[in-house]
Amino acid sequence: MARIIGGIAASHTPTIGFAVDRDKRDDPVWKPIFDGFEPVQRWIAEQRPDVLLMIYNDHVTSFFFDHYSAFALGVGERWAVADEGGGARDVPPIDGHAALAAHIGQSLMAEEFDLSFFQDKALDHGCFSPLSVMCPHDRAAADAGQPAWPVKLVPLQVGVLQFPIPTARRCYKLGQALRRAIES
Repeated sequence: MARIIGGIAASHTPTIGFAVDRDKRDDPVWKPIFDGFEPVQRWIAEQRPDVLLMIYNDHVTSFFFDHYSAFALGVGERWAVADEGGGARDVPPIDGHAALAAHIGQSLMAEEFDLSFFQDKALDHGCFSPLSVMCPHDRAAADAGQPAWPVKLVPLQVGVLQFPIPTARRCYKLGQALRRAIES
């Protein structure tokens, strides 16, 4: 059984990740944005969650329109950073939690949510932009074979770029089913 300790909603614009990479925290343009993330950073550091379930949309980076599912759950052991056209960001991969992801997938399928499942796909800024500003990460630790992030990640991609897209009601029902899955 897992316990939900909170929910966070954040922008995933790629420019936030670029600002992190270029250490723009004190730049007058970026400072208000980074200041806005400070309570989230403190909360994550205080609560010390084991896993983040990140619901995001892929930007035709890991998935293309020939197979762009309404809901795709990542069930892998590790998630790398995608190259979105200018080279991958120098952000370390994050470990997944495959057992929790498999349980969530089985539970959602039992509730008649038809999902796609994926592994070994790099994740784009939809995940790594907010993640890199919310949580500390350590490239040297990753290079030494140690965990680079204080959490593990279960990614859930919602297909919102190709019609038909899931309705707001369907997404709400997914949230309810996710809660039941996690708490079971």
